[in-house]
This record gives sequence, structure tokens and C-alpha cells, in this order.
Amino acid sequence: MMILTDGGQDATTESLKFWRDNRHQLGTFIEARAYLSEDDVIVDGRRFANTGHGSQNAWPQSPKLVLIDEDANELWLTACCAGYGGTGPGGTQDILVEEGFGTSEEIGRLVTDHLVLVLRKGLAQPVEAVPSVLRGNDRDRRNLDRWLTRLWHEPRIHTDKALRTASRWLRKSDPLDGAPDGVHGTEDAA
Repeated sequence: MMILTDGGQDATTESLKFWRDNRHQLGTFIEARAYLSEDDVIVDGRRFANTGHGSQNAWPQSPKLVLIDEDANELWLTACCAGYGGTGPGGTQDILVEEGFGTSEEIGRLVTDHLVLVLRKGLAQPVEAVPSVLRGNDRDRRNLDRWLTRLWHEPRIHTDKALRTASRWLRKSDPLDGAPDGVHGTEDAA
């Protein structure tokens, strides 16, 4: 598996340029994962260390758009994202439309309206879509459930930031029962 990354770009135009300049090194993209929050990306086990200097580069960064080809090679872009209407999601929309994931209207709506969006070519509906309306504890609960389920099956996501994030969620949440299918207790658990 090969991973190409834009190295932590802050500008959508730079991520788009990196995609255009390096697209030829990968096969046909069959899956796309777009995110708003770095926490969601880390939940999915993707992060890289920023090689820049200064306090803003002290923590590992994560891509906000991951494109996966048929050979499981990945292209990571940091300035194209999802979850609102703006330049970053606009870049994601442009890429997904050009890569054949849907029409401009469909992709634009999906990218704008979701904090996490996972698309696979050939499927009419997203594999995963976390609506933008989820905020606060509801979103924390969903992220904790996703993180714990993936942690159970994928030990590669044991990272300092992911563990700190899970710890933050655990402090807000009910006790765990330890089972991957029901990683949380119920709402009425005492």
C-alpha cells in the first residue's frame, strides 16, 4: 500500500494542485472519505506527523479527504474537507465529481451536510454519513462508539491523540460494557 500526502497544506488550492499533479500515480479511486474534524480522521486510523516548525505543528495532523484506489493505495489531502459550505468542501466536491463519485448537485449536498462522509463507487448511498446537525454529546457518543469499535479490531489506531480524545469522550459518557457490538452501556445505565 502506498500513501501520497500533500504534507499538511492549509490552502485548498494547494491540495487541489497536489491532487492534479499526483493523480497519475494511483489507479481508479473506488472509495472517498471526507471529514471536518481531525478527531474523526484519527478514529478511522489515519494521521501523519507534520514536519513544519512552530507550536501549530506540534501535534500530528490528519488528512480531511482520503481517496483510496482499487489497490488500496491512498491519496491524503489536508485542505479539502466536508461539513459546511466553503472553499475546503468546494475542493472536495470538485475532486469527487471529477473522480466520478456522483453529480455536482449530489456531491455538493452530501459534502456540505455531513461531518463524516464515506462513499464507494457503485453504491447509491454513502457507506457512512454523519449529519452536520449532530453536535455536542450526541456527536461525542457516536465518535466514541466508532473509535472503540475500530480500536477493538484495529490496533494501529493507538495514538496519543486518539487516546486523549477517547479519554475526553469517556469522561462525558456512561461506563463501557467492553463488547464491540455494544461498546456503550444504555442511556438508562446507572
